[in-house]
Amino acid sequence: MRINPPQEDHRVEVTVVPMVNVVFLLLIFFMLVGRIVPTNELDVSPPISYSSQVQSGEPIRIIVPADGPMILEDNEVDIAALDQVILDLLQQDPERQFQIKADAEIEANRLIHIMEILRQAGVRELTLLTEHAVQ
Repeated sequence: MRINPPQEDHRVEVTVVPMVNVVFLLLIFFMLVGRIVPTNELDVSPPISYSSQVQSGEPIRIIVPADGPMILEDNEVDIAALDQVILDLLQQDPERQFQIKADAEIEANRLIHIMEILRQAGVRELTLLTEHAVQ
């Protein structure tokens, strides 16, 4: 009778533990490196600026799209009611700063009209937001 010698088992065992470790490390890396950017209420692309001056404080932002209603403090505001809303805000804090984020495609006359309403309502600090130009 012939007895075969015992054969060694040559099965390769694939382990997924190193791959899972790499995936979790990548997840942690992108969570730490990535930054969360707040979304805009409207798709507004402001004009480009070559100035490096930055506004400080927490001003009230007015978003003006090329067409459609304005947004002031997350609320739609009609241009006819803008002066009364601004007067109410200035009664709470007369030194309040305002920012206008207008679309680059807005008609200049419309933007000038909005700025004139703000000036007549008593706004002293007004900033026009722009995108910084890469040189």
